[in-house]
Amino acid sequence: MPYLETVTDLSPENLARYDVIIDVRSPAEFADDHMPGAISLPVLSNDERAKVGTIYKQESPFKANRIGGAIVARNIAHHLETALADKPKSWRPLVYCWRGGM
Repeated sequence: MPYLETVTDLSPENLARYDVIIDVRSPAEFADDHMPGAISLPVLSNDERAKVGTIYKQESPFKANRIGGAIVARNIAHHLETALADKPKSWRPLVYCWRGGM
């Protein structure tokens, strides 16, 4: 199986192929709604999301993407070093964002 795939079949049978479902949206977005059984490993905190969104609207999308990308990289590194550090090579997570392609 490929390391990266697009999942369009959200049936319970298909989702059962994965060891865990990870929601990477902000904590506020996760609290508002999420897939049943998903865990929250956000790539942006609520404050970081607001900061990047403000820069996107008030300054420039390019600047917001550059700043947001750096924050996301740091937060993903933190998750890899903590919550995900003990996962074996065979571990199959399903990671989703559900933010209109952003």
